[in-house]
Amino acid sequence: MKPVLIDCDPGSDDALAILAALNSPDLDVVGLATVGGNATIDDTTRNALAVLEIAGRSDVPVWRGAGDPLVGEFRYGYYYHGAGGLGIRLEPTTTPEQPVPAVDAIVRAVMARPGELTLIALGPLTNVAHALRREPKLAEEVAGIVVMGGAVESPGNITGHAEFNTYNDPAAANVVFDSGAPVTLVGLDVTGQVAVPRDGEPWFGGGSASATLANRLLAAWFELHPDRGPYDLCDPLAVAAAIDPTLLSCRSGTVATETQPGDTLGKTTASYGPGPVGVALGVDVERAVCMITSLVRG
Repeated sequence: MKPVLIDCDPGSDDALAILAALNSPDLDVVGLATVGGNATIDDTTRNALAVLEIAGRSDVPVWRGAGDPLVGEFRYGYYYHGAGGLGIRLEPTTTPEQPVPAVDAIVRAVMARPGELTLIALGPLTNVAHALRREPKLAEEVAGIVVMGGAVESPGNITGHAEFNTYNDPAAANVVFDSGAPVTLVGLDVTGQVAVPRDGEPWFGGGSASATLANRLLAAWFELHPDRGPYDLCDPLAVAAAIDPTLLSCRSGTVATETQPGDTLGKTTASYGPGPVGVALGVDVERAVCMITSLVRG
């Protein structure tokens, strides 16, 4: 099994991604680090704990991370994900978060398994950037960083140019992209192709706790957005790519994120050629959707 640490800001699609990872026979989820983004750090941490408890995996530790980006403040995604970040009401969790800060946990987890542990980053890259600054050797010792973020050759989803995660902490994104660590960028160039339709209820078959929660999340999202089409499986695709990289077609190169205030804040630009970042530009849609739906339903 591949050891992974998931850095996340749950968020409905983060919740689906967490369920997929927990149900995968190929992944060993060593813990969840939370960050602000889709919701406040209080909400994302609470949501992470609740999802684990519902899935029967309260043994997986949750470490609280950054509540603010490297510069400025987060622009939260409640308008997209709904109240609390999930759009549904969950029972209060009885599982406590870990006393260790997320940045310390990330550094310790990677350095304890040199060359083995993969980071799956589903939110703003603030925690990962702090960890790389704390321990520069982390870039050499991490097996890889799968980043859900960016829009290189497609429009953004929070502005015309920028994807939500890179927009929320462009400085952190540059720390990660410039670190030399092997990065797979799973951005809007591919994530919009992997989706579940509005008319597919129940979207995840079976009566498992994972499927029940996932169907509740999608039902709430479609109710919140009556005029939107399919639900994009953005974060779950990053998990699927960590399991099977052949789902994606990537071009190597270097990536830079715009940090100057203005219309292009958060825009990601790639220079193809030698470089540590693999930019996903193609995806095997049928195989990806099949894998994700199978894993989420458990």
